[in-house]
Amino acid sequence: MSFSVINTQEYLTEEARAYLEENDCQIRECVLAELTEDEFCRQIPGIEAVISGGERWTEKVFQDADKLKIIARVGAGYDKIDLSAASKHGVWVTNTPGATSHAVADFTLGLILCLLRNIPVMAQDMKKGNWKQFRGKELGSLTLGIVGTGSIGQEVIKRARGFGARVLAMDIAPDHQFAEKWQVQYLPLDELMAQSDIVSIHVFLNEKTRGLIDEPRLKLMKEQSYLINTSRAAVVEKEALLKVLKAKEITGAAIDVHDPAPCSPDDPLVHLDNVIATPWTAYNTKEAVMRMCRAATHDVVSVLRGEVPKFPVNKL
Repeated sequence: MSFSVINTQEYLTEEARAYLEENDCQIRECVLAELTEDEFCRQIPGIEAVISGGERWTEKVFQDADKLKIIARVGAGYDKIDLSAASKHGVWVTNTPGATSHAVADFTLGLILCLLRNIPVMAQDMKKGNWKQFRGKELGSLTLGIVGTGSIGQEVIKRARGFGARVLAMDIAPDHQFAEKWQVQYLPLDELMAQSDIVSIHVFLNEKTRGLIDEPRLKLMKEQSYLINTSRAAVVEKEALLKVLKAKEITGAAIDVHDPAPCSPDDPLVHLDNVIATPWTAYNTKEAVMRMCRAATHDVVSVLRGEVPKFPVNKL
């Protein structure tokens, strides 16, 4: 007996692919995120598992998914999946928590250092033959505010404490044991925004976090402060961020996440001089991709065998 599996990921590792094939999975490649809802619905009948990327799963899609048992998200976020519809139709939804934590934390620290020392601009100046120094700031002299202290937020905190930075944090479920060990002070979000020299966002996108960083909160930030977003684009109100950056009400920002993705080449946020924009790549290391693919495919095989997955995000 073989199982029908759709893979949406161009970076599915050979190890993960071999594991699926060894467990009687027939893999079909299909980038579901590029399809309309009707086209998506035509692809899904008879499919028992999907290695999922950024496609949107609606009630209509689940209605046509007559044999689907699992959607295995390669990554942590699942904001584009209707979880109630998945549970209603008996479909497990899983993700890969922690798989990208080190990669995103490393990248976040890289962005912070690039902003504080103006590294990208100086590197480009040198290529143009311009010898122009920039007087920056040391991370250890500053206060870093972490919005969201899940696995990624905590890894960023560990790295920042290594630089000697003071760390503030906000989370709906504070980890006081971690905070005590790493000398972190939890504060309400508005106080964190006002006191931090750098604010770095590490929350899931849901209805509570959508637009969490709005214009009033951005205006609480210091004029010499920076905003980092490696979380989800919609957590920050884009027009409000553009406004404060253009007005130099904050000094700069580093943005790795975009909506839509890829963003338009004319995206005004990308072209601001005080913004470092990167193409949603904070997660993208060899080690992180291997961990994500391994976790996702192991949950697929478990569910197809009739077992409970290791990393479910819904209940059946």
